[in-house]
Amino acid sequence: MPGYILHLTAAKMCLDRLTYEDPEDPLCTDPKQQNDFYIGNLLPDTVTSREAKAVSHFRDPAYKECMMEWPHPDRFIEKYVDRMGEAVYRGYLFHLYIDRCFFRDYIPEVAGFYDAHGKETGIRDEIAEVRLKKSGACVPLKRYLSEEYYYGDYTKMNTRLCRQFSLPAKLKAGADPGIEEADYAGLGRILDDLKRFRQVPESAAENLKVFDLGGLIGFLQNAVLTF
Repeated sequence: MPGYILHLTAAKMCLDRLTYEDPEDPLCTDPKQQNDFYIGNLLPDTVTSREAKAVSHFRDPAYKECMMEWPHPDRFIEKYVDRMGEAVYRGYLFHLYIDRCFFRDYIPEVAGFYDAHGKETGIRDEIAEVRLKKSGACVPLKRYLSEEYYYGDYTKMNTRLCRQFSLPAKLKAGADPGIEEADYAGLGRILDDLKRFRQVPESAAENLKVFDLGGLIGFLQNAVLTF
């Protein structure tokens, strides 16, 4: 998944774009609705197990063995069509959309996955190494999915993104909106994590191993335009 602050960055881009295109939308003028939109962007990640995340992200179980699983936002809309006017539901949908774009379109631009024979594969259990297109380095999958590489890059970007996009310093959880696939009680853990993530030196963003920050920001901006 993209990191929490990366999701909030995309959400801020979305709100800024909406203000330009449809300034009468309540999301553009109502601070509470903006807060709820940000909260909705965090809700799919309130669950912790891989199985629960597959449900909260409305992934197709037919592809559960794949390294790149992405959400099907249309299934969320179909289930909650009567509540899609609510800010928190709009935020949840936007999270699913960004994840879909990120895993389907962006990750192949920065990483390739190969089996023990050097053949490209999309099956998680077949992956022997990951080739990073930024540096050309090849690392084992477990090492790639660690603080040294993939997840570590999220951590390094956090403070830079918070400042560059003026992300909200505090968000209020509010009442449970009733999205069955999420664990609303887990939102407190995420909000606590956000405080900790902001303590990373901004200069850490200069040492990314997987992502190019400028390219990633540009990708998100383009994704917002098609939302």
